[in-house]
Amino acid sequence: MTVKTACARIVAARWFERGIVALILLNAVALGMETSVVMQARFGPWLLAVNQLVLVVFVLEAAVKITAVAPHWRRYFGDGWNVFDFSVVVLSLVPATGQLALIARTARLLRVLRLVSTVPELRLIVSTLLRSLPGLGHVVMLLAVIFYLYAVAGYHLLHEHDPLHWGSLGLSLLTLFRVLTLEDWTDVMYAAMEHTPM
Repeated sequence: MTVKTACARIVAARWFERGIVALILLNAVALGMETSVVMQARFGPWLLAVNQLVLVVFVLEAAVKITAVAPHWRRYFGDGWNVFDFSVVVLSLVPATGQLALIARTARLLRVLRLVSTVPELRLIVSTLLRSLPGLGHVVMLLAVIFYLYAVAGYHLLHEHDPLHWGSLGLSLLTLFRVLTLEDWTDVMYAAMEHTPM
């Protein structure tokens, strides 16, 4: 059996995919533990070891996947998910010191996103969302028109009673946004209740 055939069998094996998913989850737990000063003090060396282990396995995973399709590199790099995984691995190799520390930390966070590229069901959801983006643009446009109409109506109906929230088109848009996101919407409600008590 050739090295290429052995690598292809490993990549096709169910345990390989499950092992990568388990490592991604382990990495996510380790990243969460690093946010705690207590955990960092108690398990610092272990967390560093987990980080290094995950990085080594991800590098080996990329090497095995590339070897499995050699010399047809486009089979690997032609898949957007493989490009994403490879980019995360390359960014993870950046030393976590000096000016590059922020890039290294961000790359470690991106490792958790590899869960999306590894689990087929998550990959399907993300692919479907990406394919629906052009249609979503029209939905956003329709919502913006409706939002604008309500802001104009709000100005005409309420600006005399509550100029603080409805005194101009800009304030009306801001007030609608606040109400829509539930950000201090009670201020708007109480101001309206003062002018139209129940």
